[in-house]
Amino acid sequence: MNNVFNSILLSVEFISETPKIREKMDRISNMFNIIKESSNRGARLISNVQKLSRLEDTSIIIENVDICNFLKDAISFVKNTFPNKEIKIQVNASAEHINANGNELLLDVFENIMINAIRYNKNEIKEIMIHISETEEERKHFVKIEFLDNGIGIEHFRKDKIFEIGNREYKGGRGMGLGLSLVKKIVESYGGKIMVEDKVPGDYSKGCNFIVIIPKSE
Repeated sequence: MNNVFNSILLSVEFISETPKIREKMDRISNMFNIIKESSNRGARLISNVQKLSRLEDTSIIIENVDICNFLKDAISFVKNTFPNKEIKIQVNASAEHINANGNELLLDVFENIMINAIRYNKNEIKEIMIHISETEEERKHFVKIEFLDNGIGIEHFRKDKIFEIGNREYKGGRGMGLGLSLVKKIVESYGGKIMVEDKVPGDYSKGCNFIVIIPKSE
């Protein structure tokens, strides 16, 4: 299936670079964008399924990772994914480098949360404020990462359901049904947890606060 999507994307790129076709791109660019977006979404779905199956493997490796470096890479990816949208992302951290338990899948966690914050947002300027702090629970030290957005928010009765596999009620039923369930599995594999709250307590329409808590590295 990955080969099929790659062939489609390569064909689209080849056609768009053909001189005669390039002259007509104004009329057909929308169709090309639809093909490319659909192919990318399909390839990402396959990738998510593969990652979900990897999480069932007991040999998955947990490492000491730098939260701030992962965030920088995720922010860059998200901005490149939406080149035509005005996006403002601000990070507030107590230090330039903060280490926690994780692995390369943590990048998917950050990307998924931020992509949802932009995709489900009707404002001209999409804003995401990221707070990184440290917390303690039952004498254990954790890193707490909060993603506060100005999107459409999530109604109270949906908050617990959005992390379920196959749930399509999240913000109008759009999406692949794997994203946030994958995020939850990844975070829990580190010994952490994820939750969502209202950005403004009691008023879900002002946006979300996705909170990721993972063990701090020793």
